[in-house]
Amino acid sequence: MNYDVHFTELSYKTLATLTRYMEAFLGEKEAIRLGHQLLDFATNKFGDNPLQFPISHELETLGITDYRVVLVDNYKLLFRLNEEDRTSYVMAFLRQKQNIQELLYQITIW
Repeated sequence: MNYDVHFTELSYKTLATLTRYMEAFLGEKEAIRLGHQLLDFATNKFGDNPLQFPISHELETLGITDYRVVLVDNYKLLFRLNEEDRTSYVMAFLRQKQNIQELLYQITIW
């Protein structure tokens, strides 16, 4: 199926925030490794077959239906899919229990 995968500025910011947070629990080396693993996962899975992942239920309740989410271990990856140009846009990296709606609120005040 091959889609291009692009990482947004927000995805890099949220990944940096996530790895800094996880450093306290995993240590610096493991937190960095986690960040690389999540980047690799997004690149591979969102490039091969992004349609396999569901629309984000959290955002769908707000009427936002163009974001998809995937759970990887204890983390959530949020992305958008553009079928016309066959591109996946990685939007954010979050902890599994982190609220996507709250992230959207934070984005609007940044």
